[in-house]
Amino acid sequence: MKFCKNINAVLVAALAAFMAFFAGCSSDSDVAGNSAETGSPELAGILVLDNGKPAARTKVQCVPRGYNILAASKAEQVLPSAFETVTDENGNYEFDSIPSGNFSLEAFHEESGKRLLVQNIEVSKGDSIAVSDTLREPGIVKFEGVKMDSNGVTGIATVLGTTIRREFIVHEQALVVDSLPAGKLDLQVFFGEYSGEKPWANLNVDVVAGDTETILLTRQIGPEIEILHHDSVTLTFVAPLALPEGNDSLNSVMTDIPVALRLTENNCNFDSLKSVDNGRWEAVRISKGGSRSNKLPINYASFDRKSKELVIWVRVDSLNVCDLLEIVYEGLLDPLYALDVFPTNRSYSLVWHFDSGMAAVSDGAEKGYFEGLPTGDAPADGVVGEGIKLDEGDVVVVENSAIADSSRKVNLNYDGSEYFCFSVWVQLESLDKEQKIFEKEKEYELRFDPAKGFVVNLWVPDSVNYLYSWASGTSGVKAGEWVYVAFSRHTTSQVVFYLNKTKIESEPERIAWGGARDLKDFKVGGFAGKIDELMLGSCFRDDDWTRLTYLNQKPTDYWPVLQVLK
Repeated sequence: MKFCKNINAVLVAALAAFMAFFAGCSSDSDVAGNSAETGSPELAGILVLDNGKPAARTKVQCVPRGYNILAASKAEQVLPSAFETVTDENGNYEFDSIPSGNFSLEAFHEESGKRLLVQNIEVSKGDSIAVSDTLREPGIVKFEGVKMDSNGVTGIATVLGTTIRREFIVHEQALVVDSLPAGKLDLQVFFGEYSGEKPWANLNVDVVAGDTETILLTRQIGPEIEILHHDSVTLTFVAPLALPEGNDSLNSVMTDIPVALRLTENNCNFDSLKSVDNGRWEAVRISKGGSRSNKLPINYASFDRKSKELVIWVRVDSLNVCDLLEIVYEGLLDPLYALDVFPTNRSYSLVWHFDSGMAAVSDGAEKGYFEGLPTGDAPADGVVGEGIKLDEGDVVVVENSAIADSSRKVNLNYDGSEYFCFSVWVQLESLDKEQKIFEKEKEYELRFDPAKGFVVNLWVPDSVNYLYSWASGTSGVKAGEWVYVAFSRHTTSQVVFYLNKTKIESEPERIAWGGARDLKDFKVGGFAGKIDELMLGSCFRDDDWTRLTYLNQKPTDYWPVLQVLK
């Protein structure tokens, strides 16, 4: 197995510092001993484990500076016996016959797996050196952002001036070196066949005991060292789920509700987010008592660098107003986004955020069956990220949606026997004429009537065949302002209908019809203005769900608000 051919450089780690010393003991070059009498330097000390017990029967090596296990022959890879020893039952070790020079002290306690590395120990003729320390869990060095070919990767990580030689592996597109000892290291990783010649780069690094460290990569280009771009920023935000002041508590249990979270200049330094594609967003819910949920489905819908707003969607598994959401961005992790923020099994048939601008309107529902093909659309400021602007002659059509497709788990049809719901934001340029917002001909439609306001029509083919028509009234509807329209039907007698935050309590008008349908594709259009966040499904949404969706999506004073932690 080999690396990609275009990668032929050394990677250098830069890690967080750590060096733990045993209480009361230290590396001290001024401690006297009997080696002055014999003329042979001595290196000795006491090693303990991090639980305070002696590190008995620990293998200890004294390695000369410049020792390179990769460059050494197989015979030279075995140190002379004078450079190796084992601690006694009390953790004592000593070397009696090492020459003057600079050394690294390595220790490994096989029973516990604990390790130690102390570098740059200067031994002079006639001196006795005491080095006592604590063995700890080995650290882990994780290399990110390396491209591998389909055959995988092999390689060796070494610590110069020591006998430490580790094979590295690839895990989740990351290069991982395990079981490196805690301490200050001079680490190099070699690609392909190592010749021992320039160009290579060397940096002193620190490995934290028992921790995982993430690093940046470099490569040699001529005389310069270039940092391979990879956004290393980590950002953490919290979003309290307490309802805005003046809103009543929830009357029902809320589960699996998608919420939009906005990053703006008020809570995020966008200069640190060079590319949200080169990082991973993760979300968890934290209860009042501090317990953490499993990771929640999360995705980002839009990133408008010009207006400096990033929209993230999270599906909250269980909503309690005493909880909060924690959102973390890790720039060095590969993106891994859930596709079920709007799951089909929760009856999201179609979800249009309108963030794709002049291109086809993408479907944000889990299955993504229903892409919209526009005859004309222009991007516009929406309520959540971007929306689109339409003229009266513009339409957005879902082709092949006229009849049910048995290969799909959901469809856009309505026969009167199923649940039906939608929510949408609309901004009309004028209110002086009838306008169609969307329709599936002789199945359902939303239109605006200057006398009645927003009108929802459902054609129900039954023994009588009625067209049921609900009207919102015109209160709260103004030209040039966003209006939230949400509708959910269980039966003709159980309906939830909202205009902004106001519930519409009117009874439907019943109009007899013949029951003959000429099924047509679903389409949006027939008005002049803007539209955003259209969600269509075959389920029933109660008052709490509808009201919270309004609070979450409204363009100002929305809920919940992200607060940056770091």
